[in-house]
Amino acid sequence: MAHTDPEDGGLPLSVGQEGLWLLHQLAPDSSTYHLAGGVRMEPVPDPGILARAVDAVTERHSMLRSVYAGTEAGPRRRVLPPGRTGRLTVREAPGADDAELRRLIDAEVAAPFDLGGEGPFRAVLINRGPDAVVLVVTHHIATDALSQWLLWRDLLTAFAAAAEGADPALKPPVTDYGHFVAAERTLLESSRGARQAEFWQEQCAGSQAAEFPTDRPRPRTPSYQGASLVRRLPDDLSERIRRTAAAREVSPFAVALGALQALVNRWTGMRDFLIACPASVRRGAAREDVGYYVNPVLVRAEVGRADTLGEVIDRAADRLRQATARATYPYPLVAQAAPSGGPLYRISMTMVATDRFGGGFAVAAAGVPLRIAGHSFTYLEIPHLEGQCDISLEVTSDANGLSLALRYDTALFERDTVERLFDQYVRFLTTAVEDAGRPVGRVPLTGGDDRRALLALGAGPAPAGTAGTTGTAGAAGTAGAGSGHPGGAS
Repeated sequence: MAHTDPEDGGLPLSVGQEGLWLLHQLAPDSSTYHLAGGVRMEPVPDPGILARAVDAVTERHSMLRSVYAGTEAGPRRRVLPPGRTGRLTVREAPGADDAELRRLIDAEVAAPFDLGGEGPFRAVLINRGPDAVVLVVTHHIATDALSQWLLWRDLLTAFAAAAEGADPALKPPVTDYGHFVAAERTLLESSRGARQAEFWQEQCAGSQAAEFPTDRPRPRTPSYQGASLVRRLPDDLSERIRRTAAAREVSPFAVALGALQALVNRWTGMRDFLIACPASVRRGAAREDVGYYVNPVLVRAEVGRADTLGEVIDRAADRLRQATARATYPYPLVAQAAPSGGPLYRISMTMVATDRFGGGFAVAAAGVPLRIAGHSFTYLEIPHLEGQCDISLEVTSDANGLSLALRYDTALFERDTVERLFDQYVRFLTTAVEDAGRPVGRVPLTGGDDRRALLALGAGPAPAGTAGTTGTAGAAGTAGAGSGHPGGAS
């Protein structure tokens, strides 16, 4: 298991962790790289029992009690003994209404981490009397999306044992993040790593980061401020996306990604661009370990207005397969080798399939309470990871269907713009499953009521061949000029 060797001053970080550590040094008060999850519990749990469960989780996973510091050899990780960090914090909030509860939750999620002293993990019990909220907040340097679900699985398991008077201790994982760091270094020194580096150079050559036109000029330095728009897709649309994916022998994520690529083309006129898709790099026993096992891979899109949605989806699936097959090559090294010097992506997209986590999580994520040790646990959607890039789209698959979380940089976009973007994306998804043979340039950006309202404002009927398009989106090759948005009046 992981330990800190006092002679070498600590454990090395992965390349991705080194990047996150640097970002934390540049903006230590930012919550951009915080991950958060929560449940509402009824009745209120015994704080002592919950604290024992939290202690069991931090003892099992050394990443949760690791601290980070810069050294002459670069940033290093030091593992603290169990009980030194990551203890449960209790906040009393008797009678707090839902608005006050949300304010308390947001404050806990936004509170900065002292990675050098306190570590990257905190658990909080907010007790308001008839019920309580349990929060788990981590820094991305120590966890990823799957890690969050592993933490909740372990926490609920330990709580159930402690509530029954049993020992809540958990078996240690059979692997450790240090093994991943060593494997990454081996890859980078190998011929396989060299071939992957060459692939990524070719993948990026001649392309550019996809980006939507913004409402405000881009600041000279990132704001790291964001917000989220979360909505659930209609159940019938979720099912049709899954059926379409099965019929085309691609993943539902490829369908969702293809729709986004088509929308980028319609908003901007861009034909060749890159979108980042965070990919899991867990292998074998690492699937049970907590750590930063994720790496953004760049998926190149080549989309024309005459291409059908089906063609775009199939191409997205093929490019996605190529990219994920080389996902172990660290993105920071790809960015360093890029000749442009600018960002390789401003838009990212990911999919979280909760049914892969087991333990009833797919049901819980759909809003169905779990019953454990006489308590009801109801999953809470908590905004997090906001402001990392211009636009980040997360698709979550649960027992009942699909939901979307569209996170955006509030320094760049107004919420009205993001809501319009969201609605148009859903329209592209709907068209993709209803009429995959339709060309990208013929997908309506506005609904029937919106088009009638726009025509009423204009000088007459829409010219032939432009039905369903508004603003700059109706002019191929000029869309996205300046800061205007297609469908801006809808």
